[in-house]
Amino acid sequence: MNRLKYILPLLTLFIFSNTYAQKRKEMNNDRVKAYKIAYITNQLSLTEKEAQKFWPIYNAHEELMRKFRAEERSTIKRDIADTSNLESMSETEAKNIVVFVSELRNKTHKENETYFSKLKKILPYKKILKLQIAERGFKKRLFENLRKKRKKEKK
Repeated sequence: MNRLKYILPLLTLFIFSNTYAQKRKEMNNDRVKAYKIAYITNQLSLTEKEAQKFWPIYNAHEELMRKFRAEERSTIKRDIADTSNLESMSETEAKNIVVFVSELRNKTHKENETYFSKLKKILPYKKILKLQIAERGFKKRLFENLRKKRKKEKK
């Protein structure tokens, strides 16, 4: 009974801190998404009509790409967590992983083709190019901000 008095508060504290960390991560993801939307909207100068058609297509594409990347990462992590696993892996297992990743990248390519064909129907080509540039610019800014934040935390 004495142990339970000490374990229960620690367990409660652990659960709440874990939940808080997850919520904080979700809040950060939401902030990044909001910043990205604002950045792209500003860079593209979308009209109201264009924005209404563009954002559902863009968001669906981004979500699918995120799933493809996560699937590839999880497969590679699961099957070859470190190089010692790679050394003990059979050639057949290695082939299966390579084939899986290749098929996933083909799906990604096909999704990109579909995405651009949809974009061509609602945006002029110049704005499609601006979108590509804006996405790269956003990633660059995001990484710069992270680098600055890490430098501040180290000091």
